[in-house]
Amino acid sequence: MNHTRLVLQCALLLFGASALWGCSGKKQVAADSSPAAAAELVVDARPVQRGEWVVSVPISGNLRSRSSVEVKTEVGGRLTSAYFREGDLVRRDDLLGEIDPANYRLAYNQATAAIGVAEAGLAHAQVVADHARREKDRADNLLRTGGITEKDHLAAETGVKEAAARVGLAEAQVHQARSALSVAEKALGDCRITAPAEGHVQKRFYDQGSLLSPGASIYTLIDNTRLELECLLPSYRLAGIRMGQRAFFTTPTWGDRTFECVVSALNPVVESDNRSIKVLLRMANPGGALRAGMYARGEIVVRREAGALTVPRTALITSQEESDVGQVFVVTGGHASRKNVRIGGVRQDRVWIRQGLQDGDVVVVEIGPTLKEGLAVRVAGENGSQGS
Repeated sequence: MNHTRLVLQCALLLFGASALWGCSGKKQVAADSSPAAAAELVVDARPVQRGEWVVSVPISGNLRSRSSVEVKTEVGGRLTSAYFREGDLVRRDDLLGEIDPANYRLAYNQATAAIGVAEAGLAHAQVVADHARREKDRADNLLRTGGITEKDHLAAETGVKEAAARVGLAEAQVHQARSALSVAEKALGDCRITAPAEGHVQKRFYDQGSLLSPGASIYTLIDNTRLELECLLPSYRLAGIRMGQRAFFTTPTWGDRTFECVVSALNPVVESDNRSIKVLLRMANPGGALRAGMYARGEIVVRREAGALTVPRTALITSQEESDVGQVFVVTGGHASRKNVRIGGVRQDRVWIRQGLQDGDVVVVEIGPTLKEGLAVRVAGENGSQGS
C-alpha cells in the first residue's frame, strides 16, 4: 500500500516538471519571435535649430610690435654710461647712454679754430681785391690820357681777376670750415645717445666700459602699446576679407580672455609656394596685457547670418575636413533617412546647414555603425524609453 502511494507521488512530480518546462519554452519562443522589437534601433536625435550664425575666417599667428627700434651709435668710442636695463620703460628723448666725448671735443675746438683762419684769409683776400679794383680804375684813366701802355693796363685787369678768384677761394674755405665745425658739433652731440621712440628695452647689447665702433647696436626698444597680428590665410579665403573688419582672438597666456583687433593690411601678392596671403590686424594694448611674440588664435568676423539652420557637429558625416558638403540621418516616419546637405560653416560643436534640411526635421546626433538607410528607429525618450 505504501509502495503504491510512493509510485503515484513520483508520477505526479514528473508530470508537473514536464508541464512547467513546456510553458517556459513557449514563453521564450513568443518573446524571441517579435521581429519588430529585434529590428528597431533606439537613437539619440534632436530637432534642427534656427538662430544667428557668425560667418568667420579662422586666423592664427604671432603678435609683433609696430614699433621696434634698434638704437645704434653714430660715433665710436668708449661707452662711459648705460642708464637702462632690459625691461625698463624708455620715453622718447630719454638719455640712454654716453660715449667718452674727449676726442670729439678736441675735434670741435680744432674746427672752430679752422673757421677763424679761413675767415682771416677771406678778409685778406677782400682787401687785396679792393686794391686791385682801385688800381684798375687808375689804369683806365691813364689809358685814356696816354699815360700808360696797353700792357700795363692789361696787367691791372689781370690783377682784378686774380683778386676776385682769391676772394672766391677764401669764401669756399670759410664754407668748408663751417661745415667741418657742424660735423664736429654733431659728433660731439652724438656722444649722448637718446631714445628715438618710446618703448621697453628688449635687449641691451653693451655695458659701461665697452669700446664701440660707429654703428654698433646699443639697445633694442619694443613698443607693446601698438601691436599687430601677422597671419597667413589661404588665398580662397580672400574674397570675404575686407579692411576694417573686426576680429577676436585668445592667447595661451590669458586662457579664455578675448581680445579685439581689426584688419589693417592685406598683402597685394599671393605667395606662390603655399598659395596663401599675408594679413595684418592691428590692436590697442593700453594695459600692456599683450606682448610681442605671443601666439594668438581667433577669427575674423565676415558677416552675421540671421535665421541660420544648425545641427550638432556630431550629426554631420563628411569625407573631408574642409568640405562644404556632407550627409545627415533624419528620422522620418519611424525610419532613418540619409540626406545630402550643403554646409555653410562649422563653429565649435554646431554646423550651419545651408541646404538639405528644413524646419521640423529631427536629425540623429550620435551615429553608430549599425545605423543604415531605411532602418526602423525610435528616438530615445519616446514611449518611456531612456536614451543612452
